[in-house]
Amino acid sequence: MEVRNLENIELEKLLEVINLSFSDYIVPMQLNLEKLKSKIAVEDVKLNLSRGVFEGDTMVGVMLHGLRDTDQGPMVYNAATGVIPDYRGRGLVREMYDHLLPELKKLELKKMVLEVITGNHSAIKAYEKMGYTVDRKLDCYSGKVQVKKNNSAASLKELDSFNWTEFTAFWDVLPSWQNTIQSLENCKKDCRIIGAYINEVLVGYVIFNPTSRKVSQFAVAADHRGQGIGTLLFSCINELVGQQEVYVYNVDHTAVSTLGFLKGLGLQEKTAQFEMSRMV
Repeated sequence: MEVRNLENIELEKLLEVINLSFSDYIVPMQLNLEKLKSKIAVEDVKLNLSRGVFEGDTMVGVMLHGLRDTDQGPMVYNAATGVIPDYRGRGLVREMYDHLLPELKKLELKKMVLEVITGNHSAIKAYEKMGYTVDRKLDCYSGKVQVKKNNSAASLKELDSFNWTEFTAFWDVLPSWQNTIQSLENCKKDCRIIGAYINEVLVGYVIFNPTSRKVSQFAVAADHRGQGIGTLLFSCINELVGQQEVYVYNVDHTAVSTLGFLKGLGLQEKTAQFEMSRMV
């Protein structure tokens, strides 16, 4: 078997291996070609920094990596790692890492980040052996929004641009890779942005994709919390998605008030992940 970079891989072949690798995962993931292309674009996946294990011309394992400049310096993100069922238990993930790490060191990249479902104990142990440690827990919620009567004094406006200076002032915790500023800039055309205003002053916002019904970011100014503004924003989402299920993924587990708010809307925790990192 041979490890190669995926710079010239056919996306259809890559899609097939990803779907087979995750078909029996704790939370099964099945993509189509459009979703795979979107994932590559949104998460800044670099196929030259991604790896596959091949037996002849057949790919049996895959590891996708994104690359970004961050406040902590250049960072590499493991966007997906999988091995098809018949080839597991052979140390193929370690082989892909062994093939990749020398290149990352040559590029002077410092930090690697990944997410793994908390119940995937074998994967967690394998990553720990490779030097990864847990940085934080991320909770994933979904469900139909149960909106109660709202008496908020705020009014809502749809925005046509990201007002990051104001938005980030409302943050208590940092978003995960898929929900960062860069990820949302990468998929801006698919996002809707709703701002909540009191006396023409922005006091809260939400960014979501009406097609996937995924809420990427939402926040309310600290001195305006508990006033129904978050509920008003999610009521708007509820109307725009036709009262279908919505998804709020990778909420920092330490954001207790945010998690309580989501539960109060009727959303339920469906799974949780560990965000893990290691130095190159």
